Amino acid sequence: MIARVTLYIWICFLWLFNTHSFGQVEKSPKLQKVTILVDDSYPPYSYLSDGSLYGIYVDLVKQAAYLLRDTYKIDLQPVPWKRGVAALEQGEAFALMPPYIHMKKRPFIWPYSVALQEEVVVAFCNKGFTLIDVLSRSVTDPPINVGLNAGFMILDEALMEAQKRGKIKVWENKNTKANILKLGKKRIDCYINDRLSTLIGINNMKRSHPDIDTGNFLEDKTILRRTAHIGYLKEGNDKFPFKNDFINKMDDALSTILERQEDGVGSE
Repeated sequence: MIARVTLYIWICFLWLFNTHSFGQVEKSPKLQKVTILVDDSYPPYSYLSDGSLYGIYVDLVKQAAYLLRDTYKIDLQPVPWKRGVAALEQGEAFALMPPYIHMKKRPFIWPYSVALQEEVVVAFCNKGFTLIDVLSRSVTDPPINVGLNAGFMILDEALMEAQKRGKIKVWENKNTKANILKLGKKRIDCYINDRLSTLIGINNMKRSHPDIDTGNFLEDKTILRRTAHIGYLKEGNDKFPFKNDFINKMDDALSTILERQEDGVGSE
């Protein structure tokens, strides 16, 4: 009888021990939440539509985030570009996508992620206007009105010098759509932006504003080629202690996804 009671006690003890142990193993670690601000009006790379964020870079980072799902919960938060840059400059945000590298002009951003993609920045102008050899324009000629997306730093050295000399006048407008509309209504003479983004914007304008003569737009000058990245707050180690670990893991994940794309392999 005593042996049976002793055996019963041992069985109960082992059951309680195993239940406690299994519970410890199955308990998921708390995920670190990371917010990345994303340009909400930069199709096809990142844009807001019906309340959801889409785009080439959005898809890429979402795939990378899936690889980091056991460690980080990544939230992509859409924001107007200029506001996103300001949030990083003021130390309010951890990361922003997709800036070009501007180490001198934006010293508050460092480091940058691996390159997401190379973009080609070009000028589209109305017939009769060109930014090619703009510095050779006569001093008697009126300045060329050039549209840019607000917060974008995409003028080359020749155009920056032309701006200083008054040969061009730069106007910052909300986004690609606003600039193309002003180009169509001849409120600006040229518009500078990523080539692919502009072509998509022009195609959309044909459908939404058939009265606009987009045939008057001519691709004029290649301004520069730049790679796009995730940019991180430079002085963020105290506020974001996970910074270095996240950057390393995100770079590894992005590199994995980009290699799969090059090899034609789908994501998980």
